[in-house]
Amino acid sequence: MKIQRYTDYTLQNEMAEEFLNSFDKMVKESDGGTSYQKVAKKVISDLKLNVSLVATFGAGIGALYPVVQGLMENMNLDSFILTPESIVLLTLSSVTIAYLQEKKFKSAEEEDQLTKDSKSMLEELKMMGIGNGIVKKLIKSLTAVKNIFFTIAKHLGAAVGGVIDMFAYTALLIPVMNGIYYIIGKYDLNLETIVSNFIGLAIGVGTIIAKHGLVDLLRKLKSKIPGLNKEEVIDEIETPIIQKFGDMTYGDSESDQDGDLIKEQ
Repeated sequence: MKIQRYTDYTLQNEMAEEFLNSFDKMVKESDGGTSYQKVAKKVISDLKLNVSLVATFGAGIGALYPVVQGLMENMNLDSFILTPESIVLLTLSSVTIAYLQEKKFKSAEEEDQLTKDSKSMLEELKMMGIGNGIVKKLIKSLTAVKNIFFTIAKHLGAAVGGVIDMFAYTALLIPVMNGIYYIIGKYDLNLETIVSNFIGLAIGVGTIIAKHGLVDLLRKLKSKIPGLNKEEVIDEIETPIIQKFGDMTYGDSESDQDGDLIKEQ
């Protein structure tokens, strides 16, 4: 048992070092020869979706497309063919449902519109052979990503209660997503394995920050991201787009996570 614990500790720290060192491996939303922004515009137009979330969180969602693509490609499933359209729908539906579950909507009208949009996207995904179970696993994966983000952000004073809160801190979110994307590719992580592995990664990142301190983390961010201003990161964190919603962790229970939208059929 002691040997196993030591092995886990070593792997956690190794993954954490690789994660932090890959912040500068800039991920472009058009990696793989596809412009997801163009695909998203077409999908939004075809399904007549509300564009407010994409307009508000455009940069963050753009960084999320390759992450979703990597997770899905590593599933190696034969039940459906992965396409740019399905990646866009999976990404937008998971963000929209998380937005609804975390009650970020500003009015009953917005809630109704986003609920309608979610159902449209889920129905379209089913026609592609991608069931609600995949969407639920993706939302769990986003929660795992949020936990990594929170581990870093809390040392910078950021208020991150749920998945959607991440999108308020673009200057920090982009390099973190770069690191997430690298780790997914390096360790062949998918929707089945990301949650358990990212628990260890969060512990490893926390250990490194505790050991080397906040100054080293900011220095790493500045050195890894060309043109990144340390003061800009701090300023963005001190005046987030979305104010602190609460300290609760969303999706802890199966009922909370599944919601009413994505029940199995």
